[in-house]
Amino acid sequence: MTQSKPNKPAPLKVSTAEKGPFNLLRPIQILAISLYFMFDTILHLLLTFQISTFLSISAFQSAWFARFWAFFGPLSAENAAPAVMPLLQNHARGVCLDIGPGSGQWLYLFQRANNPDITKIYGVEPNVGLHPALRESARKAGLENVYEVIGCGAEELQTKGGLQPGSIDTIITVQCLCSIPTPQKIIKELYPLLKSGGQWLVFEHIKTKYQGSFVGYWQKAINIVWPHMLGGCNTTRPTDEWLLKTGDWKKVNLYPGAGEGPYDTMPHVIGTLTKK
Repeated sequence: MTQSKPNKPAPLKVSTAEKGPFNLLRPIQILAISLYFMFDTILHLLLTFQISTFLSISAFQSAWFARFWAFFGPLSAENAAPAVMPLLQNHARGVCLDIGPGSGQWLYLFQRANNPDITKIYGVEPNVGLHPALRESARKAGLENVYEVIGCGAEELQTKGGLQPGSIDTIITVQCLCSIPTPQKIIKELYPLLKSGGQWLVFEHIKTKYQGSFVGYWQKAINIVWPHMLGGCNTTRPTDEWLLKTGDWKKVNLYPGAGEGPYDTMPHVIGTLTKK
């Protein structure tokens, strides 16, 4: 069957150190790209006779986001790399839980040459449309015998995933807690899985600290449409505060994104939390 091969929009590159009012326009750019891929997905489904997908809003949104993220995921990773690479490379160890890995754009950082202490990685990705790309990323990183894809939600890891409390050495959440439907509940359910002395590696969107200024209101306005067009991603969650309150931490090393300030609609929290 013939598949659509539309022209791709021009790559979006925004420096992690970029400052100034024009940074406020970045979410508009991303929304425009997502809108492009909505029409791209409609055309693809029609040309490949996958008409049944239109009968389910969730199925269509899943297919839409999978096509959008296959294009935008690598660009997002390129922009985030200066912050994520030092966080992930050489820090993961033992049995790892990779939450919401998407298409696996960060798996190259877990190559055994850089992380010889990794024994197992569970990739928890509920969007089955991303599984083929995720498994291919694991293969390219030489992790096919280490990386296991689990196709359930993070809240089902003990019931469907078979993971036991205190069985995980490293939890990895990179740009995923912003899109999980019940993040506070998930954080509380992930915490018991972490061993004493285990680390939680974090790179997440968070609610801006500049509440009361224009960016605070702008972030809330953008968030009216953002979750519907970006796979459920929410820009206004105080994820750093939820993580700090979820349990006892022996060591906390969290910091903001480089150059982020009063013009950033999608600021980040980066760093590690070590369980007592």
